[in-house]
Amino acid sequence: MSPFVLLIALMASPLFGILLAAMLARPARLPASLRSLAWLPAAAGAGVALIAAWLLRGQPAWEAIVGNWSPISFTGLPLVLAGFAPSAGILIAWITLYFLDSLKPPDTALSERHPTASALIIPSLSLVAFANNLVTLLVGLGLTDLLTAYLALRRQDGERNALIRLTLNGFSVALLTLVVAMHAAGGNSLHLPLARLDPSTAPALALAIAMRLNFAPFRTSPSAWGDLRMAAGAVGGLLVLARLPALGVTRLPEWFYALALVSALLTLAIAILEAEHRGDSLAPAVATAGAYLAGASAVLAMPGVTAAATIAWLVGAALIGQPGMDDEPLLIERVRLVSRTAGALCLIGLPLTVGFVGQAGVVATWTERGVSGWLFALAWVVALALLIYVLLRIILDSTAGHAQQARLIPSGDRVDLPFVREVVGRLAALAPVLIFGVAPALLTAGSFTDALVRNGIAGWLGWIIAVAAGALLWWLEPRWRPAVHRIRGHAVGVLDLGWFYSLLGGAVARLRSPFSRAFTLLEGDGALLWAIIVALLIVLISRPGGP
Repeated sequence: MSPFVLLIALMASPLFGILLAAMLARPARLPASLRSLAWLPAAAGAGVALIAAWLLRGQPAWEAIVGNWSPISFTGLPLVLAGFAPSAGILIAWITLYFLDSLKPPDTALSERHPTASALIIPSLSLVAFANNLVTLLVGLGLTDLLTAYLALRRQDGERNALIRLTLNGFSVALLTLVVAMHAAGGNSLHLPLARLDPSTAPALALAIAMRLNFAPFRTSPSAWGDLRMAAGAVGGLLVLARLPALGVTRLPEWFYALALVSALLTLAIAILEAEHRGDSLAPAVATAGAYLAGASAVLAMPGVTAAATIAWLVGAALIGQPGMDDEPLLIERVRLVSRTAGALCLIGLPLTVGFVGQAGVVATWTERGVSGWLFALAWVVALALLIYVLLRIILDSTAGHAQQARLIPSGDRVDLPFVREVVGRLAALAPVLIFGVAPALLTAGSFTDALVRNGIAGWLGWIIAVAAGALLWWLEPRWRPAVHRIRGHAVGVLDLGWFYSLLGGAVARLRSPFSRAFTLLEGDGALLWAIIVALLIVLISRPGGP
C-alpha cells in the first residue's frame, strides 16, 4: 500500500470517526439503540489509524510532501515527511493510547469530551515523528503544544499548570528555533538526513527537552503526567531526543541526566509519603516517573533505545492507570488484572518486553564514566527500586479487589460487548510491548541478543538489586510506614519544591518592581504618543537603505 495513502488514513480517520460519532450522538430522529453505539465510529477511526501506523512502520524508505504552499513562502521549505523507525514506534504507542480511550464508555456527552482536539494531536505528532527537515519538526511541535494547551484549559481543573506548561513549551520551541536559525545561518542543510548540528548546541537542546518533559525545577506538579492525554508535549520532546544522535549530538550535558533522575526520585518519594490506603492513588506517580526515566535512557545515544523507553512509559503507564469499577463482571476484572501486571513488568524492564530494550545498557554505560557515572547508576537503581515498590502496591491492591469480586460475582459471566471491547483494547496495547520487546530491530535498537550483551554485568546486577530492594521495601512496609507518617508533613513540604517556587516568585516580584514603573509611564496618558513614535521608527528602519 502507498505510504501516502497510509499517511492520510493515519491522520484523517480519527477525525472522520469522531464526526460520524457526533452525528449518531445527536438526539434527532435516530432510535436510542443507534445513539448508544455512538462510540463505535470513533473507535473504528482510531483502529484504522492504529493499523495504518503499524503498516507505515513496515514500509521501506519513503518520503511525502504534505505542504507545498504557504510554508515555502513563510519558511523557504515545504513540510516533508519521511520514514524513521524509532519515531514510528513512539507514534504507534501514542495512537494505541488514543485507541484505548476511544473504547471507553463515555462518562460525559460526546460534545463535552473535546475529542476533536485529541484527534488533531495525531497529525501534529506525525509531523514531529516523520519530519524530514527541521522546519517540519518545529511546526509539528508548535501545533502539538497549542492543541495540548487547548485540551488542558478546557478541562478547567488545572488552568495554572496548563498555562505554565504552555509557557515552558513556548520557551522550548524558541530555543529549538534559535538553534535551527544559527544552524541555517552557517549555510548548513536543514534536510534531516544531511543536517549535522554542532555539538556545542547540546546544552540548549538539553534545556529545551528538559522543559518539555517538566524536569525539576520546571515541574508544574508532583505528578505532571498523571493524565497521559495531556502528555503530547512530553512525547514531542522525546521524539526530538530520539533524533539527536542522527543529527550529530551524541552526548548531552550531565546535568540533563541528573535532573531526570532527581525528578523521578522526587516524584516517587512524594507519592510514597502521600500514599492513601489504595495503590491506585500511586498510578499518576508511575506515569510521571516513567517519563523522566525514559528521558534518562538517552545516555546510550541510540534512537531505538530512547524509542523503546518511551513506548514502555506510554503503554505501561496506560495499562497501570486504568483501575476497575466495583460492579464490573469478573471476566473483565481478570483481563484488566493480567494487562496491568504486564504493564508493570514492562515498566520494570523484564526481558522480552520493550521496557528491557529501553533500559538495557543504561547502568553499564554510566559505570564506564568514572565516579559521577557510578552516582548516576546508583540513582537509577534507587529510582527503579522505588518504582517496583509502587507497582507492587498497585498490582496487589488490584489482586485483592479481584478476589473480592470473585466472591461477590458468580463465575459464569457471559461474554458481552464490554468484555470484547476490553479484550480488544488490552491486546492492542500489549502488541507494541511484546513485538518491540522480542524484535527490537524494528526500532533499530539491535537484536534481542545485542540488548542482552549491552546490558552487561553491571546492568544485570543493578536490575536484580533494584527488584530485591523494591520487594523488600514492600515486605517491610508495616515497620517503616509509622515513621513516615510522623515526618510526612515536613518531608513533603521540602520535596515538592514549594519553598523553591516561593523564593522564585519573590525574586521575580522584586525584579518586576522597576519595570512596573516604566510600564506605568508607557501605559498611561502618553501611550498614544509612544505608539506613534514606535510606528515611525519601524517605518524609518524598514525603508530601503535604512533610516
